[in-house]
Amino acid sequence: MKQRIDMFRHFEKILPPDDFLVFAGAPRIGTHDDHYGMPKWSACVDAAIHRLCGGDEEFWHARGDLMTRIGPAPAPVTADLEATRNLLLESPWELGAGTLDWFAWNPILRSPRPTP
Repeated sequence: MKQRIDMFRHFEKILPPDDFLVFAGAPRIGTHDDHYGMPKWSACVDAAIHRLCGGDEEFWHARGDLMTRIGPAPAPVTADLEATRNLLLESPWELGAGTLDWFAWNPILRSPRPTP
């Protein structure tokens, strides 16, 4: 019964890691263009850096409470925002697991809304 209720966990247990990643990601393939390596990634990174500098008042008004719950950016991110920007664009894995954990699911990396 548990395996039927928690199908995702079930497949994580029975599939080799690479196969599970394909299984987990397959439904989203081609549906998102704002992840690393995709066309809108640089706009997302630029938006995040702008927000980390205190810009984008609309974002902070709409997401400030959530960002407070997520917590402040890790010190390596804010120590050198230009270096962070370059790493996010070219090799985000070099930021380290703790920093990537902060960015994961974080709305700060969402692309800015287009102006009408």
